[in-house]
Amino acid sequence: MRRLGPTFLNHPLRDTARSAAVRGMVGVVVLAVLGAVLTACGNGGNAQTLDGAPASTYSPPPPTVRDVRALGGPTATVVLWVYRSYWDAQIRAMSTGQADGSNLSTYATGAALSESYADVVRLLGDGLLMAGQPVSHPVVTAIGALPGDPKESQATLQDCLDVSGWHQVSAHGGRITDPGSRLTRYPLIVTARTVQGAWMISEITRETGRTC
Repeated sequence: MRRLGPTFLNHPLRDTARSAAVRGMVGVVVLAVLGAVLTACGNGGNAQTLDGAPASTYSPPPPTVRDVRALGGPTATVVLWVYRSYWDAQIRAMSTGQADGSNLSTYATGAALSESYADVVRLLGDGLLMAGQPVSHPVVTAIGALPGDPKESQATLQDCLDVSGWHQVSAHGGRITDPGSRLTRYPLIVTARTVQGAWMISEITRETGRTC
């Protein structure tokens, strides 16, 4: 079990020749989707995840090792490193309210990057930040060619995310403002892919209908 913390390293496989134009395109995509993915924190008694999605109020048992076939090897090690670095960047962004400079765009792309930026904007709009940090249990379960682009690769990870120690707090004063009933542990299905040879997190699906 590894507790995620704010360590910010340069991506070892990042293409240093990536142009400013590519970065600009990523920014445009992020801004375009913010309005579609922003969700407000619920104020009712329903259990919720960080992004406000409703979930069961079922109290989960202590975490156990999931019955999955975990892959090893150099590629799996790099994918896990990138995934943990993505969470380090997200923790920093959501604890400061500043997505720029958090390294999110170094480790995430596509929907994963857009949703991370959207969460930061949502929190700021509600006068909130995040304090503490989640606990992650990721394993790589598949690695192969990216469909439609055999020159790039894709990987699947499974994770059991425990957010019991990660709280919404007021931006001024640091008062905990979690929903009255919230889901504190749930599975994630994560897709990573290479972009010009560099591994990045591209999609994260929260399976809020079950625990882990």
